[in-house]
Amino acid sequence: MTAAAASLPLGGDVPAGGVPRPLAQALAAELVLASRMLADLAYDLGSDGATLRRHMASLQRIDHITQIQLAIADLLRTSDGAADDIGQVTLQDMADRLRTFLNESDAA
Repeated sequence: MTAAAASLPLGGDVPAGGVPRPLAQALAAELVLASRMLADLAYDLGSDGATLRRHMASLQRIDHITQIQLAIADLLRTSDGAADDIGQVTLQDMADRLRTFLNESDAA
């Protein structure tokens, strides 16, 4: 256990990941805010036809990033730290990366 993790309070306010529940909720809100800001930016850029044609793939990546951020926000709000919580992630590539990370962490 790291020194930072050891200094966190234990109990019902701390999910298995070690982030106190109020901080997890605040981080989730920040991710939702950042997602809205990115979505607004993508909308502004996409409203110009020439920009949209030239940068369609980049604008789609912005959308994908916002989806990842929202999925992380959902996990922060609802997860109790169990690996089964990944089942609620609707982005398959993200869910696969999370499962791979958890499997590698368990193996280490």
